[in-house]
Amino acid sequence: MKYNLMIGIAFFVCLFIFLPTVHADDGKMYQVHAETIEFMDAPSEDATILGELKKDYKVTIFEESNGWGKTFYNGEQAWIALHHLSAVDDIQTEPENEESDTEDTEDTENQQIETETAAEINTTSAESSTNGVLYRVQASAVNARYAPDKNAAVVTQLNHGEKVTIFEESYGWGKTYYHDEEVWIALYLLDKDNESTISDDVSEENETIESSETAEENQNEASEADTEQKEDETENEETESKEDKPEVQAEQSSEHPLADRHFVIDPGHGGKDPGAVGSEVYEKTLALTTAKKLGDQLRQQGASVTFTREDDTYLSLEERANISNAADTDAFISLHYNASEDPAASGVETFYKNESESQMLAQSVQTSLMNHVDLHDRGAQQADFQVLKDNQQTAILIELGFISNAEEQQVIQTDHYQENATKGIVAGLETYFN
Repeated sequence: MKYNLMIGIAFFVCLFIFLPTVHADDGKMYQVHAETIEFMDAPSEDATILGELKKDYKVTIFEESNGWGKTFYNGEQAWIALHHLSAVDDIQTEPENEESDTEDTEDTENQQIETETAAEINTTSAESSTNGVLYRVQASAVNARYAPDKNAAVVTQLNHGEKVTIFEESYGWGKTYYHDEEVWIALYLLDKDNESTISDDVSEENETIESSETAEENQNEASEADTEQKEDETENEETESKEDKPEVQAEQSSEHPLADRHFVIDPGHGGKDPGAVGSEVYEKTLALTTAKKLGDQLRQQGASVTFTREDDTYLSLEERANISNAADTDAFISLHYNASEDPAASGVETFYKNESESQMLAQSVQTSLMNHVDLHDRGAQQADFQVLKDNQQTAILIELGFISNAEEQQVIQTDHYQENATKGIVAGLETYFN
């Protein structure tokens, strides 16, 4: 009897240990049915608590293991006990570009939910800043997430044309509030609403959307959004996309050849890290001025842009790669100026990570650059720079000339050179993406 009991115990122990781990590559949407649940740093009740979600919030589970579900919190993996969650039927995770092809909501109940969401998401907590900038959703739909990370839990959703007040910006994400909790939205999916801002003197009534006015306004916006969305869907039915992302129509291509593209521009170095030091200028300064010129030109071509830094700020290489990985990025472009112990070293070169798409992009940009600037062509080549190898997106790093070469330094710090160089980069991007 004792022997059989021991065998039985051993069987159940082995069964527990070797229970299969269920992977959900695309993720599965759940809704919280407990009053609050906690994010843990490991699938154990004894693990460290990272944060919490409240009742009715939605969360995407990417992996299940022994009663726990893996998701992400502030860019790091986190675990939630599955018995606190209920599967949400017929809801799938959105594409990585934060846009989702939502079906038209025609019944009264769904319209009411959308109206309430638009009102609630602009409500600030008592501790939040009274300053904010009003934005309008330009995508068909955008997700408000629990953290500024594309893998973070989805809290709610806003549709095309709806307005949202952004109180803080961080690495391409904007912070607003939903049920007095902070949520984050990717800024490149929003447009500023006539550059409107909320001043310090605005009353609490004006900081929130009044229910009667909001209901009427949002119903009108929902109607306009449905019409515009149907038009967009009709326009895009016959177009093919690269990596499932919408492309502009043929007639738009000539005017805005990079419309609907999103680029992360990384000005190298910054802050305490000056980069290469020339006799007259720091690399970090040249990289930033060139990056801003590149950003302006890309926006003129219809693209949206996120900068890893916009001033003389220090960022680690890991942070730069994380900014790219946290956003839906068509290409990551790191800008640098070179230096060498050989004062005669000169020229422009473009590096790519060990991946075919990055290689093709690097070659396209390098070829175009050499058609726009009169410097030595050092070619396109593979390199294991951390901002490239840790980057999950198509990524290149461009060295735009040598600060250590006295003659070349005089050239590369001029506006004329930087304007031509950025035109070359943009032309190379247009060739690659069209």
